Amino acid sequence: MEELAVEVCGQNGAFYTAYVRDIHDEEVTVAFENDWQPERKVPFQDVRLPPTPIDDYEPQEGDEVEALAETNDEPCGWWPCRVKRCKGAFCVVEYLDLEATFKDIIDTGKIRPANKNPPLTKNSFHKCTIDVPEDLRECCRVESNHSEFKRALKLKAASVVYSPELKAIVVISNDEAAVKRAQILSDMHFRSLRTKLMLEARKKEAQHQLETTKAMQRQCLEEFSVREDLMGLAIGSHGANIMQARRIEGVTAIELEEQTCTFKIYGETKEAVQQARSMLEYKQDVVQVPRNLIGRVIGKNGRVIQEMVDKSGVVRVKIEGDNEKEHTVQREEEHVPMIFIGTIEQISNARMLLDYHLAHLKEVEQLRIENLQIAEELRSAGGSGSTYFPPPRERRYSTDYSTDNTESTTRGRGQVYGRGRGRGGSRGRGQGR
Repeated sequence: MEELAVEVCGQNGAFYTAYVRDIHDEEVTVAFENDWQPERKVPFQDVRLPPTPIDDYEPQEGDEVEALAETNDEPCGWWPCRVKRCKGAFCVVEYLDLEATFKDIIDTGKIRPANKNPPLTKNSFHKCTIDVPEDLRECCRVESNHSEFKRALKLKAASVVYSPELKAIVVISNDEAAVKRAQILSDMHFRSLRTKLMLEARKKEAQHQLETTKAMQRQCLEEFSVREDLMGLAIGSHGANIMQARRIEGVTAIELEEQTCTFKIYGETKEAVQQARSMLEYKQDVVQVPRNLIGRVIGKNGRVIQEMVDKSGVVRVKIEGDNEKEHTVQREEEHVPMIFIGTIEQISNARMLLDYHLAHLKEVEQLRIENLQIAEELRSAGGSGSTYFPPPRERRYSTDYSTDNTESTTRGRGQVYGRGRGRGGSRGRGQGR
């Protein structure tokens, strides 16, 4: 649908195309074609409607016509003139209402009959204002959002614009029935705009998610799962571990699928996502400790095993006794399971400490057996068979591995050693039931 076009008379006598924006008591607000002048109010006597177009118009000598021409400082306007002579596709015209006689050669395609329409009056158009709800005012500023509304009015020409001052849609037409139809249609138009805004917001969100997904696919990805009973440790109190991992430089996003206990870590570099994974991936690892060494692994009052917990950083260490109601891990003959819970790095450090300590205990045990064999050979050879007593310093170290009651440790209900507060674990340091 066309806008409500009019022609405004300039100070030079030419008429310029403009579009009606509002109607007042004695003036009309217009916006000029191509915005060559700012929107302004013009008296009714300086405004008229455009003429009805005439196809294949052929000007004749002596006709009073209007020619479309431009000056150096203004755009094209319709100038009153009289045809002096015609030849082929051009006419010689003489401009009227000028102080001096002035002639020009004009293409016949830029000549039309003189516009005989009278100046506008207040009653030339009908107008209504439709108040716009607050949530739609920004949307109504976009003129294209009213295109369907205009089309539904079934007009050849009308003005439908939003007025920020009135906070309303202003409808102007020379058809009174059309203005009434606009009021009837307004509520439906507003519902349509709300639906459009909602769909556009969803589209924008979906596009953002798509762009984010594509960006993530181009980045490094680490995906891993954590046992359900260890998810509390992985997430941390109020999500502290996840927030800390997100702060790692190079990590762009961390997603958690709670139903499958799966983490997805996206980052700009492989090192960044691996570092974040090392903070969130909690596991359980089992080491089978020979039964005859378990007491020495624990140490007096749990001293040795607590040292392993503190230095490795594991959350918990559990020794599963024979009298446990349910065995959670497989057991090897003449061995006692030692269960570590923590991150991969923490478990690796704990295993390193345990392996080293077990190797030390086995070496000490081997030396003890060899000493006994040598003492037995000395007695058989008639030697004194005196027993070697280590100096106090050596005895002090040896008590870590020899004073514990092995039977009470392996035959009982089991023991738990840990640090901090974890899900299902002990609180604080030390051992508990």
